[in-house]
Amino acid sequence: MMKSPEEYFSEQDFSVQPNTDGTFTGAERSFIQKYLGVEDQQALQKLGLDVPGDVLEPTTAGEAPAPAPEEAEPPLEDLLKTEPELQLVSFVLDGREFTVPISVVQEVIRFLPPTKLPAAPRFIAGIVNLRGRVTPLVRLRDLLGISAEGDGRDQFIVVCKRKGLQVGLMISEVSTMYRVSQETVEWGIESHLGVNVQFVSGLMKAGDKLVGILSVDRIVEKVLKS
Repeated sequence: MMKSPEEYFSEQDFSVQPNTDGTFTGAERSFIQKYLGVEDQQALQKLGLDVPGDVLEPTTAGEAPAPAPEEAEPPLEDLLKTEPELQLVSFVLDGREFTVPISVVQEVIRFLPPTKLPAAPRFIAGIVNLRGRVTPLVRLRDLLGISAEGDGRDQFIVVCKRKGLQVGLMISEVSTMYRVSQETVEWGIESHLGVNVQFVSGLMKAGDKLVGILSVDRIVEKVLKS
């Protein structure tokens, strides 16, 4: 019998490593320097994040932190295309179903109110401290251009990590798990899903419906470059 998403995630050891030595990846430094500064250090401390002053100082114009090996990893979509079978976790966002590959999921947690960032775009709700990591929370409905239904409240956060940055995707509810063959997925789509297809890397056929596979790589890039 197939396990529910809650059962699956409660039993998994995703080996989420806490940030105990105060080091930050190049992507984390870029995010902090873009949206936070020395004046925000007190807010970070309230979150239990001890960020060194040199991380908070802006870099010289045109200068970017050297990427760590994990940040130079090949595009996730290219890796997924070589897999004969995909494992995906699906979730609901205002009545619409989407998926992300289980391989990028760190954990699924109940919603935490974030610390807001005045300089951030609307789709970034703020940041939370997850195991010592500065974790931006992404309002997917704003990023994808989806009109809120009902009260539009997000109940859960799907925590994903790619290219050295941990991000939390705000969702309405976890839906189900999929194990599908490569033949059921169409990549490089120009979609009729009615959402911002920039962040949809593929479509999965599930019975008589098509379910979007979100590109976590592109979401991370958008967070860092907005």
